[in-house]
Amino acid sequence: MPREKPLAVDTVLKGKDEYRIKRLVGGGGMAWVYQVEKVSGPNAGSLWALKELRPQTQDPDTQAHAENLFRQEVEILQKLSHPNLPQVIDFFEEQGRSYLVMEFIWGESLEKRLEGAQSPLMERQVLQWAVQICEVLDYLHTRRPPIIFRDLKPSNIMANNAGAIKLVDFGIARTYKENKLQDTIALGSENYAAPEQWGQAQTDPRSDLYGLGATMYHLLANMPPSPAFLPSEPQPVNVLNSALSPETVQIVSKAMARRREDRYASAAEMKKALLEVLPGYTPAVQPQTVPQSVAPQSAAPNAVAPRAAPQTQIRRPAPATVVKPAQAAAPPRTRKMKVCPRCRHHNDLTVRFCIRCGYAFVGIRPAVLRVVEPVRAAWEMPVHRSPFMLGRARPEEGYRPDFDMSFYDPDGYVSRRHAHILKARNGYFVTDLGSSNGTYVNDQPLTPQKPRLLRNGDQIAIGEVVVQFLMR
Repeated sequence: MPREKPLAVDTVLKGKDEYRIKRLVGGGGMAWVYQVEKVSGPNAGSLWALKELRPQTQDPDTQAHAENLFRQEVEILQKLSHPNLPQVIDFFEEQGRSYLVMEFIWGESLEKRLEGAQSPLMERQVLQWAVQICEVLDYLHTRRPPIIFRDLKPSNIMANNAGAIKLVDFGIARTYKENKLQDTIALGSENYAAPEQWGQAQTDPRSDLYGLGATMYHLLANMPPSPAFLPSEPQPVNVLNSALSPETVQIVSKAMARRREDRYASAAEMKKALLEVLPGYTPAVQPQTVPQSVAPQSAAPNAVAPRAAPQTQIRRPAPATVVKPAQAAAPPRTRKMKVCPRCRHHNDLTVRFCIRCGYAFVGIRPAVLRVVEPVRAAWEMPVHRSPFMLGRARPEEGYRPDFDMSFYDPDGYVSRRHAHILKARNGYFVTDLGSSNGTYVNDQPLTPQKPRLLRNGDQIAIGEVVVQFLMR
């Protein structure tokens, strides 16, 4: 029976050395990650990260697959040494559980950076991160045999305050095999996986460059690109962020080309293109791999800080006292108001909408549709135009909706022109276009041809596909 709770604080585990659990850092998918203190052996008292495999299933095949991926991650990381990869010091099993001990990274994922910013990240910072990612990808791709990461995305990239990054989670990385037509299993995250990762061909180094381009797209637009298995191309990144330089837009577009032959030939070539957009770039200070002590030693009690060299002081005469004439009392300030251009009502400056007619004084935030069901889907699509059509493609007629649901609708519940989303000044509205099987919002059927205002978090059901409406 799988254990559903994480390890308790102060639990001690023994591999080559002993490790005491300090706190749970996080968990997702098939593993928990803890911060642990090394309590024996060299560098006792230092802090490390401990990753615990936790397959939450009783299916033996699923458990065996998870264990194989975990061992694969261990085998790959133990052979590697690069400033942008975490250092691994131990791997062991205890009571039927597998554990990996590696460098504790003092920072946060780029996914967390995006969540905190709630807006696109700075172009120069993203380019600097991309240069470092190209460096570590070049290192991986030039191993013999080459190592393909296959899951490059914001949540798998850690950054510290100095701007240095670490690539984490090698669970689905693999070695490239000559003359193999395609991967045995198609793995990767939908918004970032290259077209060949969907069973069309074997992944190679250019697949990681697609993932880097998709990651840059997300960081620069605060919107992930649409998945590569959809027939429609993602919108150019400058449609969502018009402040980007043409050179950066070109780099992202080339890295994300659907045809591998149209992408950069190598990570080194992509790095060269990035550096051409970064005049005066200097590498970020790489984080030290020396483990951090739990209780860092402060300066000795009797230590005296060195005194600064005395500076010659210039004596200046005291300023003369100026007597100001009496001033008349300032007239009372009139309260500023925001006048509605539609109904001319005077509103307080802080309001976002006119309290009389609902006119929006601010632009509507961008929206995305996140696929909720089927469960195997985990991706988002920006609502990049109005109207935004939801339906089923008819390639023989040359018709493709903005969101083609054919991929998830083998039984044909979705109509060709099923529904659309309109963007207005006061929000987004969804309308069922007289479909055969109806459109539902939060389990309530829509009246055909009657728009319904969408709220942040609403769920739209069309056939067996459920998407969540989110504003950012």
